[in-house]
Amino acid sequence: MARDACAVVLAGGESTRFGSDKALAQLRGQPLIARVLSGLRAAGFAQIAVAAKDPGKYAAVAGGAELLTDVRPLQTPLAGLAAGLLASQHDLVFACAADMPFAADAALIDALWAAIADHDAAVPQAGGSLQPLCALWRRAPCLKAAEELLAGPRPAGPRAILPLVRAARLDWADAGPFLDADTPEALRELELHL
Repeated sequence: MARDACAVVLAGGESTRFGSDKALAQLRGQPLIARVLSGLRAAGFAQIAVAAKDPGKYAAVAGGAELLTDVRPLQTPLAGLAAGLLASQHDLVFACAADMPFAADAALIDALWAAIADHDAAVPQAGGSLQPLCALWRRAPCLKAAEELLAGPRPAGPRAILPLVRAARLDWADAGPFLDADTPEALRELELHL
C-alpha cells in the first residue's frame, strides 16, 4: 500500500546507555537503522528520511533515504522530528527511533492514519505509556509547536508538542512496535522477537 506521507527515522541520540552508536548495532547481521528503513520502505511511504546530528555516518546503510542534518545544538529527539517535519514534502510524517526495528508495523500505521483524521498528531499508548517516538504528526501545526519548544530555555521531547496541538491518543495492546535497544542487553532481547 502506497502512503502519501513522509517517514523520518530519528538517529540523533548519543547512545550513552548503549556505549556505541546503537543505530549501527547489528541485529541478526543487519544494522538496526537499516532494519527500520527496510520496514518503512515495505510500508510504502512516499518519502523516507534519516534525521541526525551527523547523518553522513548512515549513508552506507541508508539505502537511498534522504539524510537530514539536525542542526540544533540541543540533544533531543524533538530536534530530529523538527528536521523531518521541515523537510517533509507531505502533510503527514511518521517518525520513529532508529533503534525500534519493529516500528513500521502495518496495523499500527493504519490505526494511526485513521486516528489522525481530525487531529494534528496521533500517538500510540501501550501499557499506559505514550510512545511519541513511534507516532504520526501533521506537518504544519506540529512543526510550529516544535519550533516554539526548541526556542525555549529547556530541551523538550516530542511529547511536549501534544498539549499544543489537537492530539489523538491511540491505545495499542501490542508493545512489539515500541521495543527498542537502549542497552546491549535490550538488543539481545530483541533477537527473541525475530
